Amino acid sequence: MIRFGFRLLLCLFSFILCTSFLIAQSTYLPSGHQWHHFVERIEIKSGGVSPHFHAVLKPLERKAMIDFLQEADTSVRRLSFTDREIIAQIKLSNAEWVKEETPRSQSPVLRHFYQTPADLYHYHDEDLFLAINPVLHLGLGMENENDLWLYQNTRGLEARGMINQKLGFYTYLADNQARFPSYVNSKIHSQQGAIPGEGWNIPFGEQGWDYFTARGYIAFQATRNIGLQFGQDRNFTGYGKRSLVLSDFSNNYLFLKVNTRIGRFHYQNMFARLVDFPLRTFGGRMFDAKYMASHTLSVNLSSRFQLGFFENVVFGRSDTNSQRGLDPHYLNPVIFYRAVEHHIGDPDKVAIGLNWRWIAGHRTAFYGQVYVDDFHIGDLRNDLDSMLVYMGLRSERKYEDYASFRNKFAFQAGMQWVDVLGIDNLDMRLEGNWVRPFTYSHFDVDGSGLRPAASYTHYSQTLGHPLGANFRELVLENRYQPHPNWQLKTILFSARQGVDSAGINMGSDITRDYVSRQGDYGHTFLQGRQRTLLLAQAGVSWQWRPNVWIDMEYIVRTDRIAFAPESESRSHIFQLGLRVNALRRNHWF
Repeated sequence: MIRFGFRLLLCLFSFILCTSFLIAQSTYLPSGHQWHHFVERIEIKSGGVSPHFHAVLKPLERKAMIDFLQEADTSVRRLSFTDREIIAQIKLSNAEWVKEETPRSQSPVLRHFYQTPADLYHYHDEDLFLAINPVLHLGLGMENENDLWLYQNTRGLEARGMINQKLGFYTYLADNQARFPSYVNSKIHSQQGAIPGEGWNIPFGEQGWDYFTARGYIAFQATRNIGLQFGQDRNFTGYGKRSLVLSDFSNNYLFLKVNTRIGRFHYQNMFARLVDFPLRTFGGRMFDAKYMASHTLSVNLSSRFQLGFFENVVFGRSDTNSQRGLDPHYLNPVIFYRAVEHHIGDPDKVAIGLNWRWIAGHRTAFYGQVYVDDFHIGDLRNDLDSMLVYMGLRSERKYEDYASFRNKFAFQAGMQWVDVLGIDNLDMRLEGNWVRPFTYSHFDVDGSGLRPAASYTHYSQTLGHPLGANFRELVLENRYQPHPNWQLKTILFSARQGVDSAGINMGSDITRDYVSRQGDYGHTFLQGRQRTLLLAQAGVSWQWRPNVWIDMEYIVRTDRIAFAPESESRSHIFQLGLRVNALRRNHWF
């Protein structure tokens, strides 16, 4: 069955490559790039959703971003000086899609390097576009709970290009050595040795880690309305700081993505091969495979309101007898996954939900997500009855059972406010996230006693929210950019979570088999020992030249569990860093 699935994908891939109707195809921004925020800021200032992209599906295409910003530069009212200068900087770094000629450097290095200000090597003719840049991230820091210096040492190379105006490609390679704060090391330990956002690694020096990062893909436009991307990278679905649907917290993974855009509709199919790290149930050195398939439909219901529906399925098998391959049932791009799951025997993890955003005027936008992992109508009825009694609207319960473990939901609600109080380039975000117990988790299909393969994870890292489940969280972010080359940012995460008590599964650890719970009912929100988490970060960044940043930041983090004073930690971290074509590494958990 796995051979059939891959042969089908290979046939589709080969057919499109041989098609003579291919048109220009863009590469994408790196996941988590700061330009995503800037584009959303300008979209809000424009007063309506962009016709060039649906911001819920990230990363954004470079071409779509440039087309939108070039239009906004002339049509959006009240753009500040900083806005226009940042647009000019973005155009300089994405010259392949800019209509006017790219400015040339007055003093290139050795005649061939930095002929354009933003790229080490830049070549562009009718057959080939190629941009190659070095990647460097050097950081040094101190932590009150650690006598050793914290550091980040990343060296690498990034290249993107386009062949014959038809086939786009991107690759990123970097070698890394790092010593992380204590709470990050605790997270690595809880993830069976996986560094957040990264994959395989080995210990390095004293309390350090050595790891290699590799991302790459090709992208092509099959027709005017259908584009494909195939490679190894991360994806993000949502408008918020967090995503409860699909986040970019985990390691990179192999995927095939099909984007269909027609008018106000954007329909995305994604088929991914995940890794059930660190299980090796079949011997040898291969990690077990698991798979994910998803459908997302985003619709512009009006010039200001965007609504999206999604469904996804995760399937795999962790036992000692056989390994489940890519199930061809889930390759159907237009079917309802729950029906397929019922058809093959209900072994897999299926979820549905929606995303929404409303741009209210030229300064504010409201957004949210609903993630539905599982539900039962009878259980919802029982919970409604219990809620009426709790609110005093009913004297006694009609039904004895309530708070079923099957009610696995997650909610997000947020607001973005740009140019706060009329101050140019001062932006604020307020966001809340609520996730019920056992959300994202699954059961051991084969009864092998191993960790369920179909949990919503990849490489021991969640594909949803980094805290897992059974929590509530508040996020407050402020950004101020008084000058195109200066950024000031503060961010606050405050969360409360119910964690396991005396080994009893309370629904926060999504890698645990939810069959290990105690009973089917009485699983209330935030049940278990109360964990309180607070993380505050303040930082300032200065751009010395295009894509060369100097960062300074201070982090305060407290983490404590009720009635367990020995588990309490309080971290104060100060860090300095130099980034060249590298993204800031944030550990927000």
